[in-house]
Amino acid sequence: MTAGWVAASTRGRALLTRTIGADLARSIATATSWASARDRLRNTVYGAELASTADRRTAQLAAATATAWQLRVLAGWLPPASGGLVRTFAAPMEIANIEAHVAQLATGTTSAPPIPLGTLGVAWSAVAKQRSADQVRVVLARSPWGDPGGADRATIALGLHVAWARRLGRHGPVAATWARGGAALLVAREQFAFDRSIPEVTARELDRLLGTAWRSASTTSELTDRLPKSARWILADVTSAADLWLGEITLMGRVTTDSQRVAAAARNERDTMAAIMALLLVDLWRVNAAIEAAGRTPVITEVFDAVA
Repeated sequence: MTAGWVAASTRGRALLTRTIGADLARSIATATSWASARDRLRNTVYGAELASTADRRTAQLAAATATAWQLRVLAGWLPPASGGLVRTFAAPMEIANIEAHVAQLATGTTSAPPIPLGTLGVAWSAVAKQRSADQVRVVLARSPWGDPGGADRATIALGLHVAWARRLGRHGPVAATWARGGAALLVAREQFAFDRSIPEVTARELDRLLGTAWRSASTTSELTDRLPKSARWILADVTSAADLWLGEITLMGRVTTDSQRVAAAARNERDTMAAIMALLLVDLWRVNAAIEAAGRTPVITEVFDAVA
């Protein structure tokens, strides 16, 4: 094992000690006002630079920026050939940037500043220069993201998330299980929550992850039955489209459990680093959920209990 992997895994474990975890996330979420929640957030790594008047949107940008910086730090310690691994785990931030840019093009409104990715972006620097959704699609099609199958906001978003699942699935059997589960949840949302058809180019990517039987499902139960065993778990608690939020909690819980097990194994290798970066993303998911919930009722505490 090279010194780079050892140094990066040591640094990564140190970063995990600064995550907020389920308890602090619950504390932020159950604050009686956004102002109170913001004060609690400012005492964490996600809010150290947060102004005392910051709104929720600014707080979420600050949290994503902090996570992107953590990944950039890890990338600096890792061997140069491992860049693809870090970019895969930085993908959610790049997706957020691209989605915000496409939304701005569609509405003409000014979006928040992009999350700074540095060299961790795959196509963002090129996408940011485009002035139409059609141009964005062309740039994505020429990049590792691939063609999303359309230029409308929903289609681009779905194409990006499916492409991320495809990229994630290449990083070992544990990550492949997360990727298949996440892909199954995307199918369920598109077909049964949003009642949208999936473009053929994206459907073919889903076939690579889930087989083809999912295409004939007309209910969430039928979809569950038609999924491979490695993806079926994501819908175990889902009986209708109204329950799909439980699938996201199941996913975060599975990622947390798997990653904690792998990270604790003390092997300084790619799997360990993937687990550490996955835990950083789970914590970002926690803090975003807490920011959304703060000062509002009712707070669904299962969101935080599931990823304790």
